[in-house]
Amino acid sequence: MENFNSQFANHPKLEMLKQFVLEHGTYAELKKNELFSVQGKVNHQGAYIEDGIFRYTRVDERGNIHIVGYTFSGEFTGSLSTLINPNQPSLVTIEAACDSHIYYIPYSKMEEFFATNAETMQIRCILAERSYLVMYRRLLDMYCQTTEELYLDLLKQCPRIQEHITLKEIASFLQVTPETISRLRRKLEK
Repeated sequence: MENFNSQFANHPKLEMLKQFVLEHGTYAELKKNELFSVQGKVNHQGAYIEDGIFRYTRVDERGNIHIVGYTFSGEFTGSLSTLINPNQPSLVTIEAACDSHIYYIPYSKMEEFFATNAETMQIRCILAERSYLVMYRRLLDMYCQTTEELYLDLLKQCPRIQEHITLKEIASFLQVTPETISRLRRKLEK
């Protein structure tokens, strides 16, 4: 799967973190719908996604589930809130959207890595900055683009996303109804 969060994944210093996780992390295969992190619980680990897709969901006060993000092969996944504050529960649930292969590592080991020197501390800052940029761009896009533009942007970033994510999930991610996505697909096919 292509890099969805390209401004997040494409930073040369993150290669150093990737190598650390591959060397010191634990390989695991997660089946589709297997949970990596649960909203409201402290998640003590992050992961590098070797192959797969992870879905980020959040349950609101009414019990509705909202898809708020994805991470793909070649990206990192984990609870940003817990990485920033080790006692902060995860704000989202993270689950495998398909069978996935990861290398996971406890945040305590990552903290040791970040504390090694100024360069590794800078990597921690880059992770936070890149996460912010992804979220900020998504916020601006939701306000400034039409649904069609959002959908086309999603397809441009991830041409094969429809092979892995249902129409209903794409609709939830774009905050529209499945019927809206269906109409867009029909329109674009013409």
